[in-house]
Amino acid sequence: MYLMKNKRLFAFGCSFTQNNRWPTWADIAGREYDFFNWGRAGAGNSFIFYSLMECIKRNNITSDDTVAVMWTSIGREDRYRRGQGWLTPGSIYNQTEYDYNFVERFADPTGYLIRDMAHVAGAKTILDAIGCRYHFLSAVPLSMPDDNVEDCFDIDGQITNLYQNEIDSIGPSIYSVVFNNNWYSRPGYINLEMLKKEYEDIAGSTWPTWNNFVQKNFNGVPAKILEEIQISRGFEKRLTIRSDLHPLPTEHLEYVRQCVPEFVVTAETENLVQQTTEQILSHQRITRWWTNHLNVKRF
Repeated sequence: MYLMKNKRLFAFGCSFTQNNRWPTWADIAGREYDFFNWGRAGAGNSFIFYSLMECIKRNNITSDDTVAVMWTSIGREDRYRRGQGWLTPGSIYNQTEYDYNFVERFADPTGYLIRDMAHVAGAKTILDAIGCRYHFLSAVPLSMPDDNVEDCFDIDGQITNLYQNEIDSIGPSIYSVVFNNNWYSRPGYINLEMLKKEYEDIAGSTWPTWNNFVQKNFNGVPAKILEEIQISRGFEKRLTIRSDLHPLPTEHLEYVRQCVPEFVVTAETENLVQQTTEQILSHQRITRWWTNHLNVKRF
């Protein structure tokens, strides 16, 4: 482990790196650095690579600096639009920016894998040349497209063989380390406000109130109605599984300790992480203590 106070750390990634609601692995690691979080929600690996290049130019990254990149899933389309800036809608298979015809014509996991492995290779070559300390991490394995699209590759073996050196440089994913390859394998944050709104929007006149439903007060409610609410609509199950797949702060901390133990985590930081996670799970107002990402200047 090494303490790098007053040294610079630059972090890159998607919402697993920069989350407006709670701190991530990068924020946890960044407390012992002069820290700059270049992550962006919905970002794909193209945006991450472009951000890294821009950051190197703007900040003159040297061998004294540390860079941490958390590569994300490959099925993403990033665009810069005049007058609007960057468009980073996340998974091409689950978004509203690109219409069905675009997805059918141009969304190709094989092409995405070719593109993104080139990004990783380019980033590795440049950082090796700079001579800085760097870490390549991953939210999910790069060979796994968004939303578990199946039977989607045709030459993936050839691609991964060509880029095996780059693949070996990427640490294990949060998906595998924290979630054991199943996003719902652990309890987490349940968005009660979202569920309540959905429930009340579709509730029939004979349904129990939301509060009665949550408290399981079903006096006088017909069995047929309960079956519709609990089984057909799935509300009962959805009250028990996490509705937000972003890792909780304590899960981010777990990932840091397992995959990048070089980053120092002080007792104070650990206590703050635990406190924030408790606030999230109990739906309290979160006390912000992590670095504001707006200190980053970018296109």
